Amino acid sequence: MCKKYLYNLIIKTLGLTILVSSIVWCQIPNPGFENWANGELENWQTNITAQFSTVTQSTNAHSGSYSVKGTVASFSGFSFAPVIATSFPFTEKPSDFSGYYEFTSVSSDTLLIAIALYKNNNAIGGGIFQSTANISSYTQFNIPIIYVSSDVPDSAGISISIIPFLNPHSGSEYFIDDLSFSGNATSVNEGNLQVPLVYELKQNYPNPFNPSTTIEYQIPKLSHVSLIVYDVFGNQVSVIVNEVKQAGKYSVNFNAANLASGVYFYKIEAGNYVQTKKLIVLK
Repeated sequence: MCKKYLYNLIIKTLGLTILVSSIVWCQIPNPGFENWANGELENWQTNITAQFSTVTQSTNAHSGSYSVKGTVASFSGFSFAPVIATSFPFTEKPSDFSGYYEFTSVSSDTLLIAIALYKNNNAIGGGIFQSTANISSYTQFNIPIIYVSSDVPDSAGISISIIPFLNPHSGSEYFIDDLSFSGNATSVNEGNLQVPLVYELKQNYPNPFNPSTTIEYQIPKLSHVSLIVYDVFGNQVSVIVNEVKQAGKYSVNFNAANLASGVYFYKIEAGNYVQTKKLIVLK
């Protein structure tokens, strides 16, 4: 039986601060965005405030009468991305999550759609869709769901936004319609079954190096990961990772062929975890 359910899954995962209780359903609530009340989207949370509105009802629909429109809004010198999200009890293991979208990207603003499946509040599956392409007519997106556990989920969370969350560019907007699950998952990602328990950034190797080195890190849950290299003056010299990642262990290569010899620093930000380590380019 569906009942009031604490909404803190996917939004908390993406580092936002929306935390409320709301009535949710056993399948995707309001998947065609047909139901609105007093201009507000029913059964979804948004970042609409008294000062600005980023999410509105639209008659530009893929099917039915309405879709949801998310538009970057400005207030007090800042701009804010449109966010919609929902969580709901869910006890199936679909292989795919899909829907239809249009998107206008200004200055490489990115449409981010994330799905996460949970068991006892622990992420056991999920996936993301990201795009900076300008899409002027409804196009289907499809997210293959990657499972890191053989457990059957007990809840799911969906989040749709534009990144960066703070100070995206005016004019960026999306239309979303007709969300759905499909297929039946028959396997899990064996390489990620041992999900890390903590965040960790490891020392690069080799170090010193010329011209490339390996950096390893791990994250215990779906997180937006930023891994950036800086010089000794704090200037950004390379963005190695800047995207949402599934829980797991990762290894990335950093090539410093275009950098002078010297000391540099690499910094990771993932969830509430921040860590910086030193690397040395020696030519």
